[in-house]
Parts: sequence; C-alpha cells; structure tokens
Amino acid sequence: MICMTNPNYDPNAIPANSGYAADPETAQAPAPASRDQVEYAEPKKAPKDAGKAKGSFAASTWAALIVGFLLLILLIVFILQNMHEVELNFISWTVQFPAGIAFLIFAVAGALIMALVGGWRMFELRRQMKKQAKLYG
Repeated sequence: MICMTNPNYDPNAIPANSGYAADPETAQAPAPASRDQVEYAEPKKAPKDAGKAKGSFAASTWAALIVGFLLLILLIVFILQNMHEVELNFISWTVQFPAGIAFLIFAVAGALIMALVGGWRMFELRRQMKKQAKLYG
C-alpha cells in the first residue's frame, strides 16, 4: 500500500510489481487481484472533540463578565442589608459610617493595593527581560 505521507513517495513512479514497464511497448497488463489481496482502508474516525468549538478569549471574557455581574448583585444585596451605622476607628480618627459601604471601601482599597503590587512586579520583570535581551540579543 502506498502512503502519501512517505517522504520517498513519488506519484509518477511505477511500482516494480505492478506489471507495467517504463516502456509502453513491453508493458503487460497486471493480473487481476483476488478479493484477499485487496487492502481496504479503515474509515477515519472523527476526533472526540470534533463537534465542539474551541474556547476563545472573547468567550472567557464573556463568562468572567457574567460571573462578575452576579457577584456585583450579591454585593449590592449585602450593602443594602448592612446599612446600619457603625463606629470605625483608624489610628486616632473615629467615624460613623454604614457597615456595608465601609466593607465595600475596604475591599476596593485592598484590590487597589493588590493591583499596585502586581503592576510593580510586572514592571520589574519587564525591566529584567529588557536587560537580558540587551546582554544576549
């Protein structure tokens, strides 16, 4: 059986056992093959994930937006249920503030601190990569 993926495959080459000669005058007709000698190709099976679309950045962003929206709804419900005034003390300051709003402000402040630390780390890594590129590039 001739394989199309064989690097030595030549579609114009005549197999030695084909019964055909390179010269048409000396060519003989090949003997008919019996049913046992005929090789049948196995039908190709589709991959397991053939009917599924691959994930994309837009799809993952859409899923993240939906999750974020649901979390936002839960946060709004939490804030509305915790509107009673509480006394907040920080160093020497004392303030009366709704508890839900205070929790929201502290969560946003924590997220900003985390973003600043992550951004600083990315800045350092980018600077290191530029130095390595200058040395080895």
